[in-house]
Amino acid sequence: MLNQSKNLSAGGTDNKKTTSPLLKSYLKINIAAIILPLLFLGLVGFFFFQKLSHAFDYAIDDIVSDIVPIIELKDKIQLSIIPFNQYLDSFEADDKEKFLQSSNEIKQSLIDTISLGHKDDSLANDLYRSAYLSWRNVHRIAIIIFNDTNSVKHLIPHYSLYDFYQSVIETTLILDQLHLKMQDRSKINFHKAKEVKSELFLLIIYIVLFVYIITLSSILYLNRSILKPVTILEKWAENRSGSIKVKPLTLQSYKEFEFIAATYNKLSQIIKDKETFLEQLTQKDNLTKLYNKRYFIKRLVDEHHRHQRYNTHYCLMLIDVDHIGAVSRNYGDAVGELTLIQIARLLEEAIRPTDFLAHYESDRFIIILPEVEIHGANMTAERIINSISETVFNINEFKFGITVSVGFSFAQEDLNLSGVLQCVDYSLQQAKLSGRNQFQYCESDNNLPFKFKSKYLKDSDFNIS
Repeated sequence: MLNQSKNLSAGGTDNKKTTSPLLKSYLKINIAAIILPLLFLGLVGFFFFQKLSHAFDYAIDDIVSDIVPIIELKDKIQLSIIPFNQYLDSFEADDKEKFLQSSNEIKQSLIDTISLGHKDDSLANDLYRSAYLSWRNVHRIAIIIFNDTNSVKHLIPHYSLYDFYQSVIETTLILDQLHLKMQDRSKINFHKAKEVKSELFLLIIYIVLFVYIITLSSILYLNRSILKPVTILEKWAENRSGSIKVKPLTLQSYKEFEFIAATYNKLSQIIKDKETFLEQLTQKDNLTKLYNKRYFIKRLVDEHHRHQRYNTHYCLMLIDVDHIGAVSRNYGDAVGELTLIQIARLLEEAIRPTDFLAHYESDRFIIILPEVEIHGANMTAERIINSISETVFNINEFKFGITVSVGFSFAQEDLNLSGVLQCVDYSLQQAKLSGRNQFQYCESDNNLPFKFKSKYLKDSDFNIS
């Protein structure tokens, strides 16, 4: 018996020596098989998400680096004309110095841009060079004008002024062409970034599926090679001793997945913010800096839906500039555009902060006045007409007056959006037929003539059939 016990003891020791290292090896292998793919997923996912973020950053930076400088140059050119025109009126040396300083800054900006260059876009480089040469001609002509006015006081050479404004317009047109070119280029880059996003998203899905399969296989192998024997031993121990309690083996979640989810959410928010920024760039009118027609239509449709759902009130007011074509014919298109810009500023001053003002079409502006009654709408229309008619427009060397005609109507409970548009259109037509420089009000589409046709506000523009 003693010898048999020794043999059993020796056999148990031998089994322990051969079994324990083998179980530890299985455990290490399976743990490594679970952890390493997850670490690989975390690193690869982070790398590709960084690549995706850089792709979108490149698309946005391309817009900022290409489009924004052009917009700033156009703004500088418009601002530089102000002291030049003031000099022609007052012959003050300070105005001349302001213009020359501003002109030199514009030239330097163009030179810096040309020196940097666009390696992959020869057309953009040529346009920048053309803009520089055109503005250099503006600067040269301005110096000639300054010298002539110094030598012969208060005598302005009209032929030089014509060349000056022609060169300014030419520079602006070149920058407009360059602006459109850069917009097309930015759209292409942004679409490429979206394609990269889709491809990388699919790649991440494939990696996740691959890691899931590897992990599931490792868990199944771990269960078969380790957990089952441990369970058998646990049951065997419970049969031998009720006081022995063995806690079951559980798997905890890994931080890599949380890290990837947090990174993806952060990246999605960045993309959303930058898409919002791009959308805002397309909402404003380039000339007047007011909201454009497309964004106004969306805003009006939303306002009318709110009116229908919550029974709110709003007034729609259409403003037409009287005889703006005559201004452009008599004084030049540049004067006509500057007139519209000044009218836009006067309209902004005449309305409430809660009102929505937009440049609808060439010589027409439109306003949404929420929560206003007939008395308030009348006061706003009178304020607009008086403000513009009492203003003396002093643009370049020309002084003239401008009037506007105004038509408005209200959203009634039984009036759909098409009816509102027809009422406003009809009231503006009546204001112009009655002699202009006045406002007319249309209460309901029931008051319209039988054969009335809209002239300014088309249902098709608002997707109304």
